[in-house]
Amino acid sequence: MVLPEGFRWGATASSVSADGVAPAADWSTWERDGRVPRSGAGGGFTSDYADDLETAARIGLTDVRITVEWARLEPKPGRVDPGVVDHYREVLQAARESGLSPWVTLHHTSLPGWFAEDERGFRDASSRSRFWARHVDRTAEQFDDLAAGWAPIEDPVGWALRAFLLGTRPPGETNPERARDAVAGAVEATFDAWRLLGSGRQPVMAVLGLPSVVAVDAAARDEARLWESVLWDTWLRALGEGEFALPWRAPVERPDLQGLVDLVGVVADHPVGIDRHGGFHPYPADGRNDGSGFCPVPEELGVVLRRVHEALPDRDLVVAATGAATDDDDWRDELLTATVDQVELAVADGVPVTGLFHDSLVDGYEWTRGLDAPRGLLTRDRRLKFSGRRLSERITGHPPDATLG
Repeated sequence: MVLPEGFRWGATASSVSADGVAPAADWSTWERDGRVPRSGAGGGFTSDYADDLETAARIGLTDVRITVEWARLEPKPGRVDPGVVDHYREVLQAARESGLSPWVTLHHTSLPGWFAEDERGFRDASSRSRFWARHVDRTAEQFDDLAAGWAPIEDPVGWALRAFLLGTRPPGETNPERARDAVAGAVEATFDAWRLLGSGRQPVMAVLGLPSVVAVDAAARDEARLWESVLWDTWLRALGEGEFALPWRAPVERPDLQGLVDLVGVVADHPVGIDRHGGFHPYPADGRNDGSGFCPVPEELGVVLRRVHEALPDRDLVVAATGAATDDDDWRDELLTATVDQVELAVADGVPVTGLFHDSLVDGYEWTRGLDAPRGLLTRDRRLKFSGRRLSERITGHPPDATLG
């Protein structure tokens, strides 16, 4: 292997996937209305976290990204549940005791219903400054001594587009004007979290969804350029040039954004095709789709890593999440093997990739698919899959313990 010494091998999952939907989360409304399958306990991490984290260390992982679910910590505005705080401290402590470095994620998929619905969420500047900034500060105070690092918001632009344009996440809207407000607000919230958390001792990781954008035909080129600007230029101009730029408004000079994060984390499982109406499609059209509805392409990761490095040559990179939602574990193994190959090739070419986080460690709840689109290296009954065994052997240089199933 050509990976650098100290390379981070990690796993990640949203709280929705790992623990199930929190009763106070915006997703709970969709569950009650029957719009999505019931999540139950998700992957069962809430009860099995100690064993799961020990298993992660036994198969060679060094790091883990853990979501501290805002809707569980603060189910009502201003009312923090001390029992939940204690639970998350126990989870982070268990990670430490297993020899893992825990990175704390503050928002991954779901938000408190009272914030997202009653207070207009990230779209409202007042709510961001009153509620979100308070949550970031309080989380830092509560978990500062246990967190190895911070990963504030998972794929902020992707979250906003799914929630307000594509309609696949709560509130399930398809409103372009609100989508623009949500994108701008989610990006501003991310900048705020980077700044607040960056004043502490631990490193801060950006977690950015950066798919290659491809026009599905010649008539779609303008739409593809627009989405390219939203998904890519927003972040590269901020981190590289100190400028907050969105295609529908004048750019704003923000020199404070340069150098604000310690690691640029990329999420790049698949390219996306864009049609002339701005619709998203799997690409290539004849490729094999996973449970997300898109086509995993390991070579895509190599393209993205080199492109980010070219734009931000002085920044360390990390694959913040990668994985496939499928019950075909042989295919997962093929994809994962090829993905690690792409990381090694990028490192050999001088791209400073310092880690890779697999999504996820244990099979859990997958968005609107329920439990039938597993992503884990382990099954929900904690049996290590063939793909997990192969990754473990690649990390450690020897087969994993036979007692792992």
